Amino acid sequence: MSESGTAPRRLAGLVLCGGASTRMGREKALLPVGGRPLVLHVAGLLERAADPVFLGPGTLGRLGALGYREVEDAAPSSGPLGGLVAGLAASPHPLVAVLAVDMPFASPELFTYLADLHRGEDAVVPLLGSRPEPLHAVYARSGLPALQASLAEGVLALHSALERLRVRWVDEEEWRTADPSGRFAQNINSKEDLAHVEGVAAIRPSLPPD
Repeated sequence: MSESGTAPRRLAGLVLCGGASTRMGREKALLPVGGRPLVLHVAGLLERAADPVFLGPGTLGRLGALGYREVEDAAPSSGPLGGLVAGLAASPHPLVAVLAVDMPFASPELFTYLADLHRGEDAVVPLLGSRPEPLHAVYARSGLPALQASLAEGVLALHSALERLRVRWVDEEEWRTADPSGRFAQNINSKEDLAHVEGVAAIRPSLPPD
């Protein structure tokens, strides 16, 4: 969708937006950020690193018409893993930049950096200390069989599914060269969080100026 023409063609994008938003009490993907739904804000950021960008709303059409191609979860009630499997299966490229919808400070630069680090692994995942951030990471289609097996066995936690993959872990010293602020991992889980980042579009616009 972006007209910037700068997105590398070897990397697709996937916004995972199928969560129940129970802590927020309303549909998180449609929360207004910078005058438009959060899902469109983060999809715009992802478009700066990836093309095409898919939305994974869980069930097709659940969020209404948003102008992006959607993928339906590979299995019902399967959480992020079901969306990830569907996105990898739909991708026209070997690599997919995967992003949770509640991360308004997502870093296109970091996604590009993670993709550049790929050397045949099934995933390239940043670490915050010792904690992985699998919902702002790059996955390869080579990992699809292992992820499908996890799904079939009911091993739905993404951290557990990652244990079956060949992963390139990227520590903070490395990834800060692409995102010095480290804000990419900040997410929205409550009304207080939303209030804190309501000005995010002015801080980090999702599309470059014309």
